[in-house]
Amino acid sequence: MENNVTVKDELTEDFNFGKHVGSAIIAALYYLFLYIPFILPFQIWGKAATRLSLIWENKTLKYAEGDKIYPLHSFYFMYIIKFLIDALILLTWPLGFLLLSYIYFVEGEASGNVVEFYIIPLFANYVSVIGLKAAKEVLYFFLNNLVIWLLDVIAAIGRFLKHMWALNIVIKRKE
Repeated sequence: MENNVTVKDELTEDFNFGKHVGSAIIAALYYLFLYIPFILPFQIWGKAATRLSLIWENKTLKYAEGDKIYPLHSFYFMYIIKFLIDALILLTWPLGFLLLSYIYFVEGEASGNVVEFYIIPLFANYVSVIGLKAAKEVLYFFLNNLVIWLLDVIAAIGRFLKHMWALNIVIKRKE
């Protein structure tokens, strides 16, 4: 069966130098130098903190035998995707700040260039939550789609073998 989904390109109006160049430059500067390096990491960090707070308030991270068809998979899915990576995102900033401050000020690196040895690593620590969030989304896809699909295929093969065995018994009884 063929899927007849058509993708419609977003239509844009004709280029008008006076109307589009100024706002395009402002949009490029905003997203390249303000939103992605500063606002986006804080939004990701805040959402992780909110999700962890809700998990704690509702006590939703628990193993329940009768909830799902694969209860252990469901528990580890919740643990890894909804808790562990969010906990890493939440703790990245304070632990990274403490570690970098300890290395720079206590271990004797303070005599070096402050921008190169302290400010740039702090900024990298700040932006690292974007990479953790991307890793979370990849793991979510892998665990939620591919592993469930694989478990369903294995279950289908098991049902197939069970039916073949039953068919074999029926054929032998008729002989």
